[in-house]
Amino acid sequence: MNELQDFAIGQRWLSDTESELGLGVLVDVDERTISILFPKSDETRVYARANAPLSRILFKQGDWFTDQEGQEWQVENAENVHGVMRYNVVCPNGEQRKSMNETRLGANIQLARPLDRLLASQIESKEWYDLRIEALLMQSRMAISPLRGLLGPRVGLIPHQLYIAHEVGRRLAPRVLLADEVGLGKTIEAGLIIHQQLQTGRSERILILVPDSLQYQWMIEMRRRFNLQFSLFDLTRTASIKEHDEDTNPFLTEQCIIASIDLLLDHDDLKQQALDAGFDLLVIDEAHHLTWHEDPETGEGVGNDRYDLVAEFAAQTPGVLLLTATPEQLGVDSHFARLRLLDPQRFDTLDHFLDEEAQYSQTAQIAEVLMSDEPLTEQHQEILVELLGHEVEQDGEARYRAINELLDRHGTGRILFRNTREAISGFPGRDCIPAALPAPAHWPLTGKLREQMWFEETQLDGAWMEHDARLPWLMDILRKDLKHKKVLLIARSGPVVESLETALRIHGGIRTAMFHEGMSLLERDQAAAYFAEEGYGAQILLCSEIGSEGRNFQFASDLILFDLPANPDVLEQRIGRLDRIGQQNRIQIHVPYFVGTAQERMFRWYNEALNIFSNISPTAQTLQENHIVALKDCLLNDPSQEGQGEAFEALLEQVNAERMALEDELQAGRDRLLEFNSCRPKVAARIVKALEDQDEQNPLPDFMTRFLAATNIDFEEQSDGTLIVRPSDQMQVEGLLLDEEGMTATFSREQAQQREDAQYITLEHPFTNSIFEMIHTQSFGNTSVAVLKSAAIPQGSLMMEMWFRVEVIAPKVLNLAASLPQQLIRVLLNENGQDLSAKINSAMLHPYVHRLDMSNARQVVKLRREVIEERYKQAEQLAKAQVQSFSETARKRYNDRLQQEIDRLTYLKEHNPSIREDELERLKEQQAQGVQLLEQLSMVPDSIRVMVAMK
Repeated sequence: MNELQDFAIGQRWLSDTESELGLGVLVDVDERTISILFPKSDETRVYARANAPLSRILFKQGDWFTDQEGQEWQVENAENVHGVMRYNVVCPNGEQRKSMNETRLGANIQLARPLDRLLASQIESKEWYDLRIEALLMQSRMAISPLRGLLGPRVGLIPHQLYIAHEVGRRLAPRVLLADEVGLGKTIEAGLIIHQQLQTGRSERILILVPDSLQYQWMIEMRRRFNLQFSLFDLTRTASIKEHDEDTNPFLTEQCIIASIDLLLDHDDLKQQALDAGFDLLVIDEAHHLTWHEDPETGEGVGNDRYDLVAEFAAQTPGVLLLTATPEQLGVDSHFARLRLLDPQRFDTLDHFLDEEAQYSQTAQIAEVLMSDEPLTEQHQEILVELLGHEVEQDGEARYRAINELLDRHGTGRILFRNTREAISGFPGRDCIPAALPAPAHWPLTGKLREQMWFEETQLDGAWMEHDARLPWLMDILRKDLKHKKVLLIARSGPVVESLETALRIHGGIRTAMFHEGMSLLERDQAAAYFAEEGYGAQILLCSEIGSEGRNFQFASDLILFDLPANPDVLEQRIGRLDRIGQQNRIQIHVPYFVGTAQERMFRWYNEALNIFSNISPTAQTLQENHIVALKDCLLNDPSQEGQGEAFEALLEQVNAERMALEDELQAGRDRLLEFNSCRPKVAARIVKALEDQDEQNPLPDFMTRFLAATNIDFEEQSDGTLIVRPSDQMQVEGLLLDEEGMTATFSREQAQQREDAQYITLEHPFTNSIFEMIHTQSFGNTSVAVLKSAAIPQGSLMMEMWFRVEVIAPKVLNLAASLPQQLIRVLLNENGQDLSAKINSAMLHPYVHRLDMSNARQVVKLRREVIEERYKQAEQLAKAQVQSFSETARKRYNDRLQQEIDRLTYLKEHNPSIREDELERLKEQQAQGVQLLEQLSMVPDSIRVMVAMK
C-alpha cells in the first residue's frame, strides 16, 4: 500500500480517521473536493481535496486480497489504467486466473498482517508492542463506556450540565430547547451534546447559526473546550470558495460550520446553498429572537424573518438544538412557536398547547408535594390515580419513583430543559460599587449618543486620558483597594484598552495583560494564562468587548466596567465572565461614570429600572426594547432642561414597577417538575461519580509519557505537572495531530480549566485519537520477539501470544462495537500447542518478559519459523471459533437494548405525546439493520509476540 496524489473515479481509498467505514470508492472529484462512497457502511463523505485524511489502497505482486464476493486472490502483476489499477490475479489453488479492476475489491481490507511482518524479520521493540496492546485495550473499553463523548471536553463536573448532555446527546436526531438561565452553561450543554453526537456518529454534518457578534465566541468555545474544529463562514470565505469554482456549494466543503444567521438572511443564494448541502444537526443560539404570533383575524401564524429562516432549516434537518435563556420572555405564543419548530406534529395549534399547559400545572403542583415532606392526602392520591393509574406510598423511595413516572410523561419534558439559579444554587451573588466622577470640561452634553457615552473613542491616539478622571481613579483603586486582587476590566474598543494598558504599565507600574480583537488567538491565550498565573501574573486583564465573549475568569471576583454598553444582554455577558458556576466570592462590580452626563443616566437605567447589577434580569432586554424610544430621548437630552429630569424619573419608576411585576409572574409560573426533569439529581450524581472515578484512574499520563519517549517525540515535564510536547526530526511515527509549534498539555481537569493555553489530554482528545488511529491502521508494535525469564518453562522453548481484533463494518451511528462481548481475542500457546490463554493473562506475563536484542530476535524467527507458522494457524482457528459465539451474543445484546428503549417509548407515547413517531421508526430500522450486520463479524489479525524461555 502507498499513496498517490492524483484522483480518479473508481479508485479505492481508506479513511485514516474512520477505518471502521471499510474500503471506499471515489465517486466524484472536482477542483476543490472529492466524494468517497463507503459501500459496506452505506456512507458518503465529502473531503477537501487538498488535505483529505485518506490512504490509497494499492497491491503489489504476491499480495493477497478479497473481492466483493469474499473470494481470495493473489496478485501476479498490476497496471495503471487512467489512474485506476487493474490487477492480474490467480485464485489460491491456481486453477483460475482473471483480470480485475480495483473497483471489485472487497470492503474488508487487511493491511500489514503481523505474521507476514514477523517472518520477514520486521520486528518491533518490546515497548512498542506493550504500547500497542495498552492502546487497543483502552480503545476497547472506551467503545462500551457509557461515558463516551463526555470524557474529552474541558468542562467542570457540573451535575445539571452533564445530566442534560447525557440525556440528549445519546438520542437519535435530538430536537430540544435548552433554556437554562444565564450563567448556567447552555453553550457548554450544547457543546457536550455536539461532542457526543460526533463521537458516536449520530451526527456528522453540523450547522451552528448565531448572531453575528457571537460567531467567534462559539468558534473559540468549540475549539478550546471540546477540541472541535468548526469553520467560520462569512461573506469573504464563501466568496473566496466561489471564486475558485463557481459551481461549488461552499457549505459542502466543510463538515462543521458556524455562520451568522444574518448572512443567510441577507443572501438568498447562500441560504439556498446551505439548505441544499443538508446537515444532521442544526444549532440556533439566542433563539428568543425567533418571534411568532397568531393573527387574531386569520388564525394563521406569522413569524419574523429569523423564525421563517430557521423553520425552513428545521423542517429538513433531523436534529435541532435551540438555545435561549428566556423561553417565554417574548410571550407564550413565541414560546409555543419555538416548540413547534422542534415538533410541528406534536405542537399543532396554540389553543391546544394552552390547554395542555393548564393540565401540566396540575402535574407540577402534585410533583411539588411529592418532592416535599408534606404527607399525601386523599385529594393528592386521587390526582395521582388520575395521572399515574395508581396510588403512591408515603415512603421516600415510592415518592421518588412516582416523580420519575410523572417526569417521563410530562408534556414538554423531553423537549424543553430549563435549570434556574434558584434550583441549582451555588452563586455567591454580586454587588455594585459605583464611582461618581466629575466630567471633563470638554465632555459633550448634547449631540450624538455615541459621543455623549463614549467620547474617548473619538480620540484614538489616547489624548482623551489627559483630562479623564477615570484614569487616576483606576490607578488609585488598583494600588489600594484592589492591590492584592485579580481584576478584569472591560471597555468597548481595542484602542481604548491599548491606551489604558500603556498608562497603567508605564506610568502606574502595574502588571497588566491585554485581550482584544487585534490580537491572534495565541496572543489571547498567552494573555489569559498570564492573568491566571498566581503570584507574578498580571493584576489586571484589560479587555475590549470580545472580553465579554467566550472566556470565563471565575478565579477573579472584581470587575471594572470602564464604560457601559448600550445593550443589557451585552452588559450581562460582561458580568457573566465572573458570575458563573465555580465562582467562590461575591462579584464586586465597579462602575465609574461622569456626573450629569448620559453615562450617569445609563447607569441609573441599568441600576434602578432594570436592577441588572445586583441580579440576573430575565426581563431586562424585553423591557429595554419596549421602552427604547423613551430611553433614547432621556439619554440624549440634558436633564437640567425643563421637564427632562421629571420624565426620566418617571420612566425609571414605571419600568422598575413593570420589571417587578414581570419577575413575580415568572416566579409564579416556575415549573418545578420541569426543573427536576432538567436535572434528575440521582442520575446526575451517578454520571459525576463515574467521571470522577475515570479522572482518578486515568491511564493516560503513564501511557502518554512512555509513548512520547518510545517514538522520539520531544517532551519536557514542567514543575506544575504540565508537559510541553514538540515534534522532532527523529520522530519515528507519522500521522499524529501535533502542530509544528508543539503544545502544552495537561491531564488534570482542574488545571485544564485554569490553563486555557494547555491542551486537556483525554482518551477523546484529537492527539490521543490520532495515536489510537495510527496504531489501529499501521503496523506500529504489531510484532515482537522477547525473552521470557522463567524456571518453570523448558529453556529455549517458545511461547506465542497473538491478538485478534473483532470488527463489524457498519454505519458509525449504529455503535455496534458497544454490543460486542469482546473487541479483542488473545490466544496464548506454548510450543506444543497447549492453549494457556485462560490460565495466564497478559498482566501475569508482564513482569517476566524482557527485551531481546534485534540480532538474536531475528535468529529465533529464522530457526523456529515452522513452529511459529503452525502455532499461528492454530491460534487463528481458536480465535475464529470464538467469533461465532460473539456474533450471537452481540446480536442478542443489541436487539434487547434497542427493544427495551422501543418498548419504553411506545408505552410513554400513550401518556406523553412529545415522543415522536419518527424517533420510534428510526429505532426500529436501526434495530433490524444492526442485528443483520452483527452476523458478519470480521476477525482481523492484530499482533504477535514470540517469547523464548531463558533463566
